[in-house]
Amino acid sequence: MDLLTLLPTVSRPPRRLPLSRRLFWTAVVAAVYILMTITPLYGIQHQTRQGSQPAQELLSIIFGTAYGTLAHLGIGPIVIAGILLEVFAFSGLLNLDLNKREDRLKFTLLLKWVALGIAAVEATAYVLGGQFNVTGPLGGLLVILQLLIATVIIMLLDDLMSKGWGIGSAISLIIFLGVSRQIFLSLFSWDVAKDNTGQLHLVGLIPALGVALYDLFTTGNAAGILSLIDRRVILEGQTSPTTLPDLIGLFTTLLLGYIILYLEMMKVNIPVTAGQYRGIKFTIPLRFVYVSVLPIIFTTYSLLLVGQLLLPFYETSPVIAEIVRVIFPPLRYFYDVPALVLHYIIYVALATVFAWIWVSLAGLSAEDQARQFAQSQLHVPGFRQSEKILAKILERPINALTIISGFIAGSFAALGNILGVWGGGAGLILLVEIALQYYALVMREQMLDMYPGLKQVLGQ
Repeated sequence: MDLLTLLPTVSRPPRRLPLSRRLFWTAVVAAVYILMTITPLYGIQHQTRQGSQPAQELLSIIFGTAYGTLAHLGIGPIVIAGILLEVFAFSGLLNLDLNKREDRLKFTLLLKWVALGIAAVEATAYVLGGQFNVTGPLGGLLVILQLLIATVIIMLLDDLMSKGWGIGSAISLIIFLGVSRQIFLSLFSWDVAKDNTGQLHLVGLIPALGVALYDLFTTGNAAGILSLIDRRVILEGQTSPTTLPDLIGLFTTLLLGYIILYLEMMKVNIPVTAGQYRGIKFTIPLRFVYVSVLPIIFTTYSLLLVGQLLLPFYETSPVIAEIVRVIFPPLRYFYDVPALVLHYIIYVALATVFAWIWVSLAGLSAEDQARQFAQSQLHVPGFRQSEKILAKILERPINALTIISGFIAGSFAALGNILGVWGGGAGLILLVEIALQYYALVMREQMLDMYPGLKQVLGQ
């Protein structure tokens, strides 16, 4: 335990902070991380990367990474460490009872060290792989040290948020910022891309629309407006087409985002009564999309990992080239339907499997829910008050909701990739889910500020 406590941590505030103060510290955490994404690593030789690989783009969105900066590793090490340790804890391999305060503290400290270890391995691999083009062993060691310090800073930011200074967690906030940044750049970026014919294109849709409208009003030429509907171009130095932000992308992003939001807000109500207050009946809502964030992160990261391992053999092996094209299909790749169908099936299958595994291991199964009901002296009307009976009653709806969740998450992630939604299919799901979480948290904090007596009812 002494070794685990060597890492710095953030103490809890002396008393519960008002919502305005917590929003202020949440904004500070966001500003610090944004600064990290624009602060370059010292000692590396920056290179202009022509056409980022799809895997790198997805990783930067989901894990909040920024190439060659203090945020180069992003929240990846912390997310991966958290997933691994939670699986080990709920499966009994760690021999920790997370209902006990001391064991939760051990779990948190262990998570920090595992995350730091993963960060060290990743940083070393990047340096040895020549990604930073550093000069000499000392330069490589300096880069690794900077990335480890950056990981510690992110862990401190997460401590700050989760211990009551901010709202939510820094991990969710960073994912939200990463996806929001991609959508913002798709709309407003003033970067210029040159295609293989030498023609220049403004990347952001709004600036490109402004130029197209100027041409329309001054010359009467509507070609610029029409070209914004579908902007697939072959950029200079590339052989495959790249889709710049266009009107189809904007429409599909808004439509898919609305559908995801609608489904995420749907509830399935379980009627219950309170044992200590006979005759009082009410319902406990279970989300229709029972679990979506972690399964889709599992799925996306697994496919990215496989794709990254296969990319070096893309040009030498036709079979591997086809596999990579299934994992990373070009946007709106409609002329190869079998590849799109396989991409969809793989995403749905993996998301469903991971959803089932996560519900079984993360305390969301019918048995776990029944245990919570029994501890609260809640039971289903018409049935004897028994934990086993409750579990049997809840098993069917929870199993169905788990499969539906995996299917929905995998479907929208795959469709988002195929249709070219901004931020990617997985990124859009995470954006909507985290936005709803923050909305619920802010509403809850406002309610507690308005009615302080609720704090005693909620045990705070």
